[in-house]
Amino acid sequence: MTHTILFKDISPSLGTRDLGAKIRVSIIDKIETNEKVYLDFEGVDVVTNSFANECFSKLKDSITLDVFKSKIAFLNTNDFVQRVIISAL
Repeated sequence: MTHTILFKDISPSLGTRDLGAKIRVSIIDKIETNEKVYLDFEGVDVVTNSFANECFSKLKDSITLDVFKSKIAFLNTNDFVQRVIISAL
């Protein structure tokens, strides 16, 4: 079973640490109950470093690297969003 998180439904601009923490918890919940979790950034223009660090860096630290690589996939990231996420990881 898979699950897709559509970030555009949350906001086209992902900026706060609080939001990053909230989404991180949601992703962890989905990882536990799904084989694959897709993080779809279609329609998202901005992801701040604060959001990415709180969400993705702390996510990577809270699960094993094997689980992260095998269960999480990033979709539809524009160049800017992709650079911010890579920087956080």
